[in-house]
Amino acid sequence: MIGWLRRILPGQGGARDQAGSARRPDPSEPFIVNLYDDRVVVHRPDGQREELAWNVLERVVVRVSDRAPWAGRAWLILIGAPDSGQGCVVPFDAANHAALLEQLRALPGFNQQKLDNALRDVAAGKSRSDAICWKRGTEARPGTDADQAGDRDNGGPAA
Repeated sequence: MIGWLRRILPGQGGARDQAGSARRPDPSEPFIVNLYDDRVVVHRPDGQREELAWNVLERVVVRVSDRAPWAGRAWLILIGAPDSGQGCVVPFDAANHAALLEQLRALPGFNQQKLDNALRDVAAGKSRSDAICWKRGTEARPGTDADQAGDRDNGGPAA
């Protein structure tokens, strides 16, 4: 998963423009989320497009980190089935993010408490371990092994 994240994030060995150098995102340009019945599409400031079909969604992870490129924001990482090659990374200030959150909260077993804790930490300027808010086939319930495993730090991408 770390290799996939490095490919899709600016400055992490990711997208290249026609000249072959990494295009730096303009902070004034937002990530844009488009929702469809069968998929979510994210347009990034660097011009790249990420797509994830709802039927291959495996996990929803919330990340709050002090390491670049994650620093200063809360992020949702939508991870598709390993054989799909699909996934999206979405900051909480993305255009249409509220509609995405509404769709994700409707997933059976979505753990709102983990999301709330992450948002509280980012507002306080804290870093935290990644938390799995939803995983296909399991319901995250406080105190379960699956729940506790989702709170462990997976190390994230190297800065």
